Amino acid sequence: MASLTKSITQNLFDSVLPTYGNQRKNIPVWDDSQKMFICDEYESASGHRYYKGVRFCDRVAIVEKVGLYHNCTYVDGIEVYAFNGTRLELVQKRDYEKTFREEDFIRRESECLVRDYLMAAMKVQNGNVEKEYAEEEARRIVGDCYRSFLAENYNLQLAKILLRIEQ
Repeated sequence: MASLTKSITQNLFDSVLPTYGNQRKNIPVWDDSQKMFICDEYESASGHRYYKGVRFCDRVAIVEKVGLYHNCTYVDGIEVYAFNGTRLELVQKRDYEKTFREEDFIRRESECLVRDYLMAAMKVQNGNVEKEYAEEEARRIVGDCYRSFLAENYNLQLAKILLRIEQ
């Protein structure tokens, strides 16, 4: 029985962290320092590396497009998606021209995008919301996206959301 448990565990770790030359299982990578999943990483012909970072909570998903050039990290764009039943719907997008990536900047920009979406959605529904209230709600929503996936109290429903994001 002990050897069966050992082989299952070893096979699991070999698929996640295989030895050199073997392909890694295609799963998103959680980066706890950035509080996001790293997806769609690739290298251009000129040697620059690019990836998408995904943060999400039960209301929105924030996709950050990141580029690595030698020793510089920059952001190419931020997209905010809202859940529409079983799929994600793009609600806000902002592109940048190789802006240096700073965590405070990303968070502020994400909050602005969510705030703008909330205010526009309320206006479409003939509602009126104060800017301060929308800013507070946007900070709360974006803050939920920055919770650690490794925390013990992390919401179990986010596993279902992750499947939706991959689609």
